[in-house]
Amino acid sequence: MKMKISRREILGAGTVAGCAAIGGALLKGANVAAASPSAAAVPWTWKKMDPAEIQERAYQSAWEKIGCMYGACESILGTLADRYGAPYNTFPVDATVYGSGGIGGIGSVCGTVNASGLLFNLFVKNQNDLFALCSEMSLWYEKASLPVYRPKKPKVDIEIVRSVAGSNLCHISSTKWANASGYKVLTNEHFERCNRLVADAAAEIVRMLNEYDAGNMAFKQKLNDFSQQCLSCHGPGNTTANVASGMTCNPCHENPH
Repeated sequence: MKMKISRREILGAGTVAGCAAIGGALLKGANVAAASPSAAAVPWTWKKMDPAEIQERAYQSAWEKIGCMYGACESILGTLADRYGAPYNTFPVDATVYGSGGIGGIGSVCGTVNASGLLFNLFVKNQNDLFALCSEMSLWYEKASLPVYRPKKPKVDIEIVRSVAGSNLCHISSTKWANASGYKVLTNEHFERCNRLVADAAAEIVRMLNEYDAGNMAFKQKLNDFSQQCLSCHGPGNTTANVASGMTCNPCHENPH
């Protein structure tokens, strides 16, 4: 069964209604803060969970707000809150709606990558480790063929084509998928693809936090050869040193040499 979404709801994932949603979330968060104890200082204690168990919740939550960042954060923090209460239930998860569509619909960093940084920051004390986890997740997103997850009851019951983003940016990821699948962006089919991807990303975040907390985290992701060659001159501390980036270069840049 296909799910119809109005133009107003589509815009809600973008720059117009998104601002109102963020404002409402902040007001709601303020009211909650006034009525409940202050959140504990980070880092919070991570509680191991099965990555697969939060995927359906991530998918459903993403559809609730047409929100990729919200879906990832709500599924993980919501599950922890349901089981353990504070401090997990003190986080105003509605405040993550801004990450939808690459930050308010502008097509910047994917909300799932944005969510991973926030969640890592809640549970990881060492800043070097935090940054390494962010890099690992971003490069995983760039290289993975997504989405893999199949919902129990899809909102839009179609065969979803997988694609490799090659970038952590929403607009590149979405465009590559649109070209591969033949569907247009900001349609029900596009939202279905993204919300299934949220389930995959949420599971990956949980897997990484499980491994990190157990002291077993293996950092495997690396920039491709093209990008490493770029940064060997243009990266910080090198000859030209005019690029500060850990993203893959060649989706946007050709080799100028």
